[in-house]
Amino acid sequence: MEAYRYQQIAYLIVPIMLGMEFFMTARFEKSGREETPFGSYVLDFFGFLFAGFLPAVFIFTIWALEAKKFIFGWDTLARLDRYAVMFFFFGAWWQIYMLTALRARRCRGLKLSGWYVWLPYIGLGIFVSLLILWVSPWNLKWVSVFWFLLIFALLKIFKVSMRITEKIFWVLTVLTFLMENLMFIWLESVI
Repeated sequence: MEAYRYQQIAYLIVPIMLGMEFFMTARFEKSGREETPFGSYVLDFFGFLFAGFLPAVFIFTIWALEAKKFIFGWDTLARLDRYAVMFFFFGAWWQIYMLTALRARRCRGLKLSGWYVWLPYIGLGIFVSLLILWVSPWNLKWVSVFWFLLIFALLKIFKVSMRITEKIFWVLTVLTFLMENLMFIWLESVI
């Protein structure tokens, strides 16, 4: 198996943790209510998407490429693999932002310490920066690490509340998601 495939498998910790965070947030939204709110069903759906579907796409494409078995042809498999890598693997940044927004929401509701939010954010940010950008040009891995630490430092210095932190990370999620997809469309047209 190609070495970068092990890198992709190691990356799966991010979407699986995000899926678990969706499940925990859905349970948090349900707690103390007689009727289950619609939002908790949506959160559960996204939990299954990130904890189940995404790892399945990665494992399927890796297996199909390594075993050289795919009934729909190599062009379809190559596109699926490229989209999975670009959209999900390089999407780790928006997934970390989303995980942090969900944790900030629960932290606010459960009156937990701010480190409940910041330790996974910093840990996953450094992990993803070094994993994905290890051989990148222009020291991008250190730029990415610095970016994660800068956001953390600014929010801590200005003592931003968890309510505002949640909103900031939802905005970062949407902006990063849109920029990544524009980059993906551009790369698809160039390659």
